[in-house]
Amino acid sequence: MTVHLGQGRHMRSFAFGNVAIRVREWIETLSRSVRRQIARRHLLKASSPQPVSGRRARMPRLILIGALSSSMMLSGCSMTRKKSPGELQYVDGDKPITSYRDYATSIEYPAIDNVTARAVALSGEPRNLQRRVDDEVREVTLHELMLTSLSHNEIIETSALGGVGSKAVLTNPAGVASVYDSAIQETGILFGRRGMDAALADFDTRLTSSLIFSGQDTRLNVPTLPQNSSQSGAFNTALGKAFASGGNVAVISNWSDNWSNSSSSYYPSVYQGVLGAQFIQPLLAGSGVEYTRVAGPTNPAFGAITGVSQGVAIARINQDISLADFEVAVRTALRDIENSYWDLYLAYRLYDTSVTAHESAFQTWREAQTKFEIGTLEKAEELQARDRLYETKSSLELSLNQLYQTESEMRRLVGLPMNDGTVLRPAEEPIVAELLPDWHTSLVDGLTYRVELRRQKWQIKSLLLQLDAANNLVRPSLNAVGGYNLLGVGNTLRSQTIIDPATGTPTNSALGSMAHDDLNQWNVGMQFSMPIGLRQARSQARNYELQVAKANAVLAAQERSIAHDITNAIQDVAATYAAAQSNLNRLEAAKERVELLEAKRDVGTLTLDLVLRAQASVAAAEGAYYQQVVAYNKAITSLNLATGRLLEFNNIYLQEGKWVPEAYEDARMRAQERTHATDNPHLEAQPREFVSSHPVGYVELETPVFGEFEVLEELPPQEETVPEE
Repeated sequence: MTVHLGQGRHMRSFAFGNVAIRVREWIETLSRSVRRQIARRHLLKASSPQPVSGRRARMPRLILIGALSSSMMLSGCSMTRKKSPGELQYVDGDKPITSYRDYATSIEYPAIDNVTARAVALSGEPRNLQRRVDDEVREVTLHELMLTSLSHNEIIETSALGGVGSKAVLTNPAGVASVYDSAIQETGILFGRRGMDAALADFDTRLTSSLIFSGQDTRLNVPTLPQNSSQSGAFNTALGKAFASGGNVAVISNWSDNWSNSSSSYYPSVYQGVLGAQFIQPLLAGSGVEYTRVAGPTNPAFGAITGVSQGVAIARINQDISLADFEVAVRTALRDIENSYWDLYLAYRLYDTSVTAHESAFQTWREAQTKFEIGTLEKAEELQARDRLYETKSSLELSLNQLYQTESEMRRLVGLPMNDGTVLRPAEEPIVAELLPDWHTSLVDGLTYRVELRRQKWQIKSLLLQLDAANNLVRPSLNAVGGYNLLGVGNTLRSQTIIDPATGTPTNSALGSMAHDDLNQWNVGMQFSMPIGLRQARSQARNYELQVAKANAVLAAQERSIAHDITNAIQDVAATYAAAQSNLNRLEAAKERVELLEAKRDVGTLTLDLVLRAQASVAAAEGAYYQQVVAYNKAITSLNLATGRLLEFNNIYLQEGKWVPEAYEDARMRAQERTHATDNPHLEAQPREFVSSHPVGYVELETPVFGEFEVLEELPPQEETVPEE
């Protein structure tokens, strides 16, 4: 593929070169004209008794200097014809070109020397059909694998469909879940993803200070006035604090020193100081603790960007949403590990079935070959036995390769090396007892404990708080403002009282003036502003109303989806158990059939074809039985997931990591302070508490009324006909 960006760049350079050449030609023409004028002026000066002087004499020189300077500055931008490399000559002679590049963009690699993951560095060569080794068998339980996965994996691995390169960690690395996600959310500072610390930082006291010196020497366009000189220095300091009520308070200390040689100044050097405080408190729009804790302190410069979602309460809810996302990722990972565990169990069972089928086919072929050699069996029957032999061998090889791949996938999900000298084998047997789930109990559990519903409810609560904050802004802006400043002025910053030479009265220094001269400045009043119609504020409130309506509709759709998930899971549990029982009966019948046919074959009253078919039927029935048993256990896992009880079923609970010891001491100290404090009955939380350690509310299930629709009568159960032993 050819990159054409360079061609366009050269075309623009060529066009600019033509313009630059025209400009230089014009400058050269102007320079020649100026030089001729200078030469003519020199002739006039030589012949004239009074020389030409003043600004008219200097003007051509200035024009010539400017023209030459412009020509020199523009000469580097393609002012002349571009020379070819062969026309250039260098002082050190001709040398071969070593750093020539005829491209601007290429594939490059970052200069990062990362450390290879330990699970990869310690991995041995994987097992395959060409490399069969007798590694140590390591029997593992499902709980052991889950514990290993939770303790080893920083990135939560999930099953991937699509083959090589389709895993989420490769296709979307920024979107995969990890143990760092909650901490990343808690320490976020960007709009929309602010954490608790960033939201609380809006209320930190802010110190601003500046120390600036300046000077100026100038001359005024006034006759008989000397050069005017002045020097100054300023030291300004302020402390600002935002409060939960929406107000701001600032304490300032500004000092300056100004020196001037102007005759109009009373003091050649004067010190001025200001000590004061100002406050501003919103009374209508943006006022109140409830608004500030949801939207954050009012900032008119960024109101249209940040909205009303930068407060502490929203940051707290975003943290809970992040925890819900993490729990969903952990739940999905554990579901995949459990399914992979039973897939590995099935792979071992299918491999054992393939081995048994191959051994039976091999024994049958040996007997058929012996009979063919002595002439009691036809060639076609011997070839049929050989065909069955290679068929079972191919199935055996494929099942062994499937076993290798399933074991590797289990290692990837758990976070183990691809080959550590051991072979994982499930130590637990799947559940074969019948499970009869209750529909109403399962539905209540699903609507109570599903993480998706909890996450959506957090989202609805966040939108409701933001809606209240948006409605707070559908009012005019009315602020109470006020301030008081102490002023000081003097010839010195601090010294004893001196006598003014002009008036003969005592004067104070700047600090003394501030303390004794009663110089002050104050202001108090109201500030009012309102956009006519409040269109933006009303539009924002309406937008949040629509978002709340959508979020409630999504919650209802999620509840319907969860009900369908539970329904499908219950149906799968019932169907897979029934299929497993049927395949078990089929397996027993197939085994008995093989025994009868082999007995007839031994006495010579039966052809080999029926025996081979019966053996194939046994292998197929055994494989189908174990497939349904594994599907039955997967259906139970899906039911636990649908009801929101999967983590609890596996005794897994989420908890934050350990703190530093100093944090526990601080928490204990604050607990003691609250213990010895006295409750104030007049205080109330704003906004009201919206957090609970357990599910709030209850699920209402009503008895369905079908109205005029007829309910189909249940069909009587059909008795299964089982042949007598």
